[in-house]
Amino acid sequence: MHGRTIAIGAALAVLASAPTAAFPQAGDPGFEITPHHIGISVPDLEASVAWYREMLGFEVLRMREREAEGQSAIALLGRGGAFIELFEIPDAAPLPEYRRDPSADLRVHGTAHFAYQVEDAMAALEILRSKGAEIVMGPVDNPGAIFFFVRDNSGNTFELIEYKSE
Repeated sequence: MHGRTIAIGAALAVLASAPTAAFPQAGDPGFEITPHHIGISVPDLEASVAWYREMLGFEVLRMREREAEGQSAIALLGRGGAFIELFEIPDAAPLPEYRRDPSADLRVHGTAHFAYQVEDAMAALEILRSKGAEIVMGPVDNPGAIFFFVRDNSGNTFELIEYKSE
């Protein structure tokens, strides 16, 4: 695992030194975009809503219960300008084991993880540990940032990152 931590640390070093301000655009695409939400498929919607509420302080903004057999149940959670859409899909395949390791997940094309920026990574780490959250990697202290990865109640990993002021 130590070698994987080094590999992911090196892969994220570019981000760790990135300024938090927007990068200049190469050209004008003709429209503006802003981040909105991430979508996560979970095996137990109620348990995942409770986990994101307790661990990260997200609140339920909208909920769609399963109306008929075979339909999905969906919850939209929000905190500040960050949103998560949780899906419980009947008969969905379970999360593959490799997706539980943030380093291994980078070795497969597609979305690898999501991240939230925090003001104090070490304080966030201690708070999450005290609540029983599973820290799966880090903290990693790079010249430009400190980050760590957390596993949610469904096995999905995400990153919390603090950019250091220059």
